[in-house]
Amino acid sequence: MIHSNSRAALASIAPVTGQACIEVLRVIRESQPITRQDIAANLGWEINRVTGRVRELLDKNSIIEAGNDTTHKVKRGLLKVA
Repeated sequence: MIHSNSRAALASIAPVTGQACIEVLRVIRESQPITRQDIAANLGWEINRVTGRVRELLDKNSIIEAGNDTTHKVKRGLLKVA
């Protein structure tokens, strides 16, 4: 069972998280396929903020993994709108 304080905290951040997902989805639509790192650079956000929103969008099937960016030494997944 979720404590009422936890429910209140989640409710207070829901509008922010929703808006952040919208911003990430907008960038993906405009620049797909795109990496999480490039989304972060485009929005001026920390990568951790982007990664959480990407996970939410993947879980909702709003976006899909579209292969890997092979131009970097480190494997970077590409994202696009589903």
